[in-house]
Amino acid sequence: MIELDGITVAYGDNVIYDNFSFTFRPGVNVILGASGSGKTTLLKAICRLVDFGGKLTCSPVSAVFQEPCLSPVSALNNVAAVLKGREAKQKAMEILRLCRIEDKANERVAHLSGGERQRVALARAFAVDRPVLLMDEPFRSLDLGVRRKLYATLDELFDAFYKTVVLVTHDVDEAMLLADRIYLLSGRPASLQTVAEISMPRGERDEFAPEFVSLRKALQTALVKL
Repeated sequence: MIELDGITVAYGDNVIYDNFSFTFRPGVNVILGASGSGKTTLLKAICRLVDFGGKLTCSPVSAVFQEPCLSPVSALNNVAAVLKGREAKQKAMEILRLCRIEDKANERVAHLSGGERQRVALARAFAVDRPVLLMDEPFRSLDLGVRRKLYATLDELFDAFYKTVVLVTHDVDEAMLLADRIYLLSGRPASLQTVAEISMPRGERDEFAPEFVSLRKALQTALVKL
């Protein structure tokens, strides 16, 4: 779990979080919120990339951001770099295969498409095999077709490497397709409100089924009111 106890984050007089306490349970926790609501700041606090007051209890973290943070080497070497031992490249290839990008293993990442680079970033994040995975709108710049293929990849990765995941997104459909539970971040100082828990397996979800149409309407209405 990730436990935040009395967290306070401020940029000068701009208080983002004030005595904020929350626990993220294992599974996929998706945060929706307006731009500037503090979503990325929350992830940075969990990564200890910003100064904060209060207490944070969190296992080691890996992260995937909007722009893949990759080294200018091959896809295989990017993943192997976070592994140890003589079998690092073999293990890296296995994870690239899970991410359906093994055919580009020897390509330098500069030669890959945006979707391919994001697959490499996912492979590297899961290769680290840390208990907590943070994802900051990792599919924001990708077209719909690429995003949907990556959702299917993520479903398999979540099953293979069960973690506590915190995913930030603006995309309501993305939240419904990937989340075990959805939270709405609002206010200043910010607070989190549980909006929905989804027990249906990710691979069986139909976003056009009546219950998901109703959930989409509720989420969109809540976002408009922020």
